[in-house]
Amino acid sequence: MTRIWTVARRELKALFDLPTGYVLLVAFLAINAFLFFRQAYLSQVASLRPMLDVLPWEFLFFVPAVTMRSLAEDIRGGQLEVVLAQPLSEWELLLGKYLASVLFLWIALGLTLVIPLGLSLGAAMPWPTVLAQYVGAALLAAGFAGIGTWASSLSRSQMTAFILAAALMFVLILVGLNPLLVGLPAELAAVAARIGVLSHFESIGRGVIDVRDVVYFLSLAGIFLAMALGAILGRKLAPAGGALRRLRVGVGLLAASLVVVNLLGGYIAGRLDFSPGKAYTLSPGTRRVLGNLDDIVTIKLFASAELPTEVALMKRDVNDLLRDLRSAGHDRIRIIERDPSDDDAAKQDAQSLGIQPVQFNVIGQSELQVKQGYLGLAIQHGSQTETVPFVQNTDNLEYQVVSSIRNLTRSHKPVVGLVSEPVTDPGTGYQELQQQLGKSYDVRRVTLSDSTRLDTTFAALVLAGAPDSVPAPQLARLKRYVDGGGSILVLAGGMALSPEAPLAQPRSLAWNTLLEPFGVSVRNDMTYDLVANEAIPVPSDFGRVLQIYPFFMRAESTRRSTINHDLGAAVLTWASTIDTSKASRGSITPLFLTSAAAGTLTGPTSIDPGRDFPRTNLERRLVAVVAAPKDSTRGRAVVIGSTDFATDRFVRNAPENLALALNAIDWLAQDEELIAIRSKDRRPVPLVFASATERELAKYANLVALPVLVALVGLVHLIRRRRRTRQAYHPLVAAEEAAS
Repeated sequence: MTRIWTVARRELKALFDLPTGYVLLVAFLAINAFLFFRQAYLSQVASLRPMLDVLPWEFLFFVPAVTMRSLAEDIRGGQLEVVLAQPLSEWELLLGKYLASVLFLWIALGLTLVIPLGLSLGAAMPWPTVLAQYVGAALLAAGFAGIGTWASSLSRSQMTAFILAAALMFVLILVGLNPLLVGLPAELAAVAARIGVLSHFESIGRGVIDVRDVVYFLSLAGIFLAMALGAILGRKLAPAGGALRRLRVGVGLLAASLVVVNLLGGYIAGRLDFSPGKAYTLSPGTRRVLGNLDDIVTIKLFASAELPTEVALMKRDVNDLLRDLRSAGHDRIRIIERDPSDDDAAKQDAQSLGIQPVQFNVIGQSELQVKQGYLGLAIQHGSQTETVPFVQNTDNLEYQVVSSIRNLTRSHKPVVGLVSEPVTDPGTGYQELQQQLGKSYDVRRVTLSDSTRLDTTFAALVLAGAPDSVPAPQLARLKRYVDGGGSILVLAGGMALSPEAPLAQPRSLAWNTLLEPFGVSVRNDMTYDLVANEAIPVPSDFGRVLQIYPFFMRAESTRRSTINHDLGAAVLTWASTIDTSKASRGSITPLFLTSAAAGTLTGPTSIDPGRDFPRTNLERRLVAVVAAPKDSTRGRAVVIGSTDFATDRFVRNAPENLALALNAIDWLAQDEELIAIRSKDRRPVPLVFASATERELAKYANLVALPVLVALVGLVHLIRRRRRTRQAYHPLVAAEEAAS
């Protein structure tokens, strides 16, 4: 190891003793920052994914430029034979050269840490996720450095080594691109996806370090280092000799064994989950549900062998989840996998369970063909079955499967009442909320004209929307439910939108009467946020363009309740603030707050996107709360000051809103097992800078300041080195005296 490190240190020093090393660093840092901030500020999220998406393409040129001189320069100048004449073996020389290239690449990656540090000015960065993403980038650099070192061992020309390495890296990236994979037969596309670097790198980019991906990148480097070693050793042997043939056979077997390790690595289980909230690890709620099973639950996976590549890659995540569920359920979860495409009995079984094939396009020998495939789940307990007809994504698959298991194994469903007005516009209704509630609860519509008594049969009431008026007898009926210990979820704002004009008017909110025992009320105002907001499409002379709309706020979660502990943010539309001044001490838990750049408007208010917003009296505003009195005889209340918060048109684009509403109902009904599962928030943290100055500082510190600093350090180092080399030789004074 000492000799390897000596070679690596010498090579690394040589890179920094020449202008080339600093030029490469400056170019990489500037291009990387430019591409990153162009995308990151558009999406307004604190995530490194914009950088990771382009990093393989940047490495396509950066890595060959770093590695092209490692061996080619020694071969061209004849130093290779001189170096190997020293007490240094070929593999020690090779590993030293390779290690120097990897260290240089890692230094370049380390300098990009200024990007997440800059983003931390506007968001609480998920540092464990960032760490995992940098581990993935380091593995990608190590794998590509192996290719570059091999290319450098084949030629005495650095340019030839650069072109060869870049071409091979391009192929490895290309075979992982969906447009190419779609054009291949299914079996060949699956193999190509496993060989390509993108599928493995994207997996780590989520914040999950999977053993299979680590094995892939390490074996990729190993394969090309083995071939590079063969190329170095081959220079010492006669071209037509038997020794060269034996060397080629040995190197071929070594490379082949590493290829086998690479392919078999796809079957090795094990991962470290550093994603936000450990989104790819079973939640404690899942383990509790499965641990309390008293009978066997069977999960049937119907999956075709030939699937579109993007679906075939997703099946890996499905298999991982099912394996984890089986482990958590011990002997109570049974997994059965069948292929209906090749088995008529399996096909009949799938169709009898309601799982139908989906159609997709594949490229045949001479034409586009339409084929059918399966990727569905059936969860069975006794004579009952719930199905997932087709797994479109795995983001909420754990919740889908576990909620089905829980529904099938529980003796009865609690009753939840839904109080809402009839709607004429389908988008303003609560059908999606009602449908999701129906999976875990017996949802009953409660009309304001109904005289049925509300009692403890109802685990909770959902007061969705704000009716123009509530008859006194019906309001008294609802109040008796609350006074009797009933729990309520209020989804209502204090301003009514006009159907004729973009205008909002204050209204008398009847639900405030029900909230009086909790000391909470919804104010007659409308909140806007100048920093944490959403962009909406508006018409213009050039078509529809995106425009910032401060009335659509991205409220920040306090994470202080079970309801919102795993939720990062929610989109509140035309929301009102919550007054808690009359609440008893310790009974209120804030759920969601605006940023510090939020204000309120009272009286008749224009909601036109082009209006001006006051910039005075800006501060954080409370827009969602939990009220839980210490008196155990009273119920609980969750208040969210937005009427449209959970309507169908908004939950489709903001699924976190639906998750928040469902979590609130689970908490009110004291049925909290599924909250942590449903609330796994894979969305990046919103990027909200306190001022434009901080925003520009984070950008230009990476785009300009860091490259300039690296260039200045390099310039100073090179000037000092040149001065040392120009100094005249002066013999030691002691040596002169001794000679005299």
